[in-house]
Amino acid sequence: MRNILETLNLGISSLQKAGTENPFLEAELLLEHVTGIKRLEIHAHCFEPMLSEKETEFFELIERREKHEPVQYIIGETDFLDYTLRITPAVLIPRPETELLVDYIKNSPLEPKRILDIGTGSGAIAIALKSIYPKAEVYATDISAEAIQVALENAKNNGLVINFIEADIFPIKEKKFDLIVSNPPYIKQADYEVLPKEVLEFEPQSALLAEMEGLDFYDRIIKDSKEYLTENGTIFFEIGEEQAPAIEKLAKKYGYMDIDTFQDLCDKDRYIRIKRNDKELDIFKLL
Repeated sequence: MRNILETLNLGISSLQKAGTENPFLEAELLLEHVTGIKRLEIHAHCFEPMLSEKETEFFELIERREKHEPVQYIIGETDFLDYTLRITPAVLIPRPETELLVDYIKNSPLEPKRILDIGTGSGAIAIALKSIYPKAEVYATDISAEAIQVALENAKNNGLVINFIEADIFPIKEKKFDLIVSNPPYIKQADYEVLPKEVLEFEPQSALLAEMEGLDFYDRIIKDSKEYLTENGTIFFEIGEEQAPAIEKLAKKYGYMDIDTFQDLCDKDRYIRIKRNDKELDIFKLL
């Protein structure tokens, strides 16, 4: 019978041969999932025997990761800011870049009473914003019924009440929002085809790929947003690193002039804030 350290090292070796991104971390996460021993505490238990059934389960998960299935889908959860979220292949795996989007909103002067998260997926953004603005009504839409079910479960598990709606972008028209947030599909076809195997073969295409060279959802959201934004309401987008000029052009096309771009931790343009100004929109309507 192998001990825990020997089992872990075999798992690491298998992932190294398979060329996964971070074999040490990935093997530790899979071992934690199987044994219940926290990753940072594994080495304190390294000489304890590994039960045969747990060892079998561990190597079954290692085999899945060898085929480049994301660890988050294998273990069924991921961390996003201070929250643990259930993750299934029906939803995109939340990225650190999206955590920074939430931070930009948190550090802005906004005090929204009603918020809309478009393309909510796992519910990550909506859950984070409901925690930041507990008095706000938070709505979140997704075209996928499966995604809505995952998001509902995540909100419930984190003790939050959020209005999840199965819809293509916008919900009921009579609702007006002080803040609209979206990390929509924005990858164009040429870029999609060369994504890593983990993304291309496992994550939902509908959450990644967009027409109009990746701009389709930005165009649709901005075009219709004046029907849903309150006076001086604000839109925050996560965007592709080369899309800022094109999205700014779209915003101006539909009458928005108060636009700011923000950078990610690699100093690449990754976020856009678009603020409604009714005087500007009134001028736009007269043109």
